[in-house]
This record gives sequence, C-alpha cells and structure tokens, in this order.
Amino acid sequence: MSLFNRLFKKDEKKDGGKNNNSASQAQDRIQIKTSFATFTYINYPNEVGYEADLEWYDMPEDEEGRLSYLPVGCYIDCNTPETTDASLCLDRLTRLFEDKYGTDTRVKLAVANYFADENGLIKTSYGEMISKEDLMNELEIRFISVCRDGKTTYSLYHMSLDIDGDVHIVFNEDGSVVVMDEKEFYNFE
Repeated sequence: MSLFNRLFKKDEKKDGGKNNNSASQAQDRIQIKTSFATFTYINYPNEVGYEADLEWYDMPEDEEGRLSYLPVGCYIDCNTPETTDASLCLDRLTRLFEDKYGTDTRVKLAVANYFADENGLIKTSYGEMISKEDLMNELEIRFISVCRDGKTTYSLYHMSLDIDGDVHIVFNEDGSVVVMDEKEFYNFE
C-alpha cells in the first residue's frame, strides 16, 4: 500500500469515511471541454449553467504583461434550469469567440457610442474630453454572460468614465442594447 493510500485510509478512519478530498470532488463535477475553455457546472438559485475563464485577449509577450494578465470570466446558461445541457448558449458563445476581435470591437463601440456627445467626444471623470477611439482603447472586457433568453451581457473595465465600477452592456435577442453602471446592473440602492 502506498504512503498516499495509507494516509487516506487513516483519514477515513478518523472521520468515519466522510472525508471528501479535492480529487474526488473534481471527478464529481460536470464539465464541458471545448477548444477554448473548460466549463464547470454550477447550480445556484438564480444561475444554472457553466462557468469558465476565457483567454479572450492575446497573452502578452513580455513577462510583466503575462504576470498581470487576467482571463475573461464567462457564464453560460443551461438550455433549461432542469437540465445540464448548455448546447444553445455554448453554440452562441463559440460563434462570439470565433470572432472575438470583431465582437470585442462591436461591444466597445456600442459603449463608446452610448457615452459620446453629438461631437463624438466623451467627458471623463476628470472633466476632460476624449474620443471614442481613446475610450475603446482603454475598455477591457472582464466578464461575458450568455443567457438562454437570448441576452448576452459584457462587463467592461474602464479608467475614464464618470461612473463607479464596471460598465455593463446587454445585447438583447431583439437587437436592442442597454448600457448600465454597477448600481443599475446589480439593482443597488
């Protein structure tokens, strides 16, 4: 018997066999593996779907950039709350990911257009005016949610906008777009 097995059996004796080590918990988790991410099933009161980290942006070539690189968080709904099948939302996300540069530009442009005045300029939190292009260059998608009702939501980091927290943009199935700040998005008082 290996040392690991002896230690594991010793732990079983101490807690009556109720020990749930992380290896067995990982095997019990439902996962979907794709060419761009591994999604793990979650079942929370308001979310029944899968979560993953996406390498949405290219990994920086310099060491400092790689150390500070953060993947984009992602959530996809299951087809219904009663199933673990998420093929509908996964298919939509896959199409977005296959055109991630175009998607990224479309999302950032929609945010820039929302905040721009009639001259195409955006007033920053410092009172300065910047162009849509400057805002688009600083925006960074942090999270993507793809929902069974057809909505796709993006949360974006910014440095210049005169709002607290991330800016959130929802693309609805009917083609309408809604831009919100943290308070509106999370229904904070």
